[in-house]
Amino acid sequence: MNKLILSLVSAVLITACAAQASAEVIDTSTIACEKLVAAYKAKTEGSVGFVNGILNWMGGYHATEKQGTVVDWKKLSKAIDQTIEYCAEHPNVGVMSASEKFMGEQIEEAGPEALDVAIVTCENTLSANSIATGNTFMWLSGYHTSTNKESTMLDIEKFKQHITQIAEYCVANPKTGLVTASEKFMADKE
Repeated sequence: MNKLILSLVSAVLITACAAQASAEVIDTSTIACEKLVAAYKAKTEGSVGFVNGILNWMGGYHATEKQGTVVDWKKLSKAIDQTIEYCAEHPNVGVMSASEKFMGEQIEEAGPEALDVAIVTCENTLSANSIATGNTFMWLSGYHTSTNKESTMLDIEKFKQHITQIAEYCVANPKTGLVTASEKFMADKE
């Protein structure tokens, strides 16, 4: 596999789900605030990756039709911080419920610095900062999962496969939009 693809896949996986290596499928609706806060306080690379990954995933999952693929990363970051603070005060609440209080319809309207992920090309993604890329892929995974409202599942093995497929597709099609590429592999086709 191309070194660029391997480095992209590795960076995304570290950012996204290092702490969940033992879990193949995560039902995001069952993650308790207590677990999220414990991971956040641990401050290891894997635990920070888990917190960032899950909350960026939820940012995409909660995106409204009006928001579409526009992400204001600063405002999402603020919503993530608010979710963590809320979870610290309410350890028995689910992270899905906590994040709904600050994301989706509740998030502040996107500002001029917001990014429409639909205009980001594969080429931009392959040359971007690995943490930003990991956050973007987690957001896209949540976004595509939300199209099937019956599901709150994050399948780690499938996610790894999708990242590899998208990366390979992006290397072969650098001018293609990232959302277009992600739809080929992450969108529910059933």
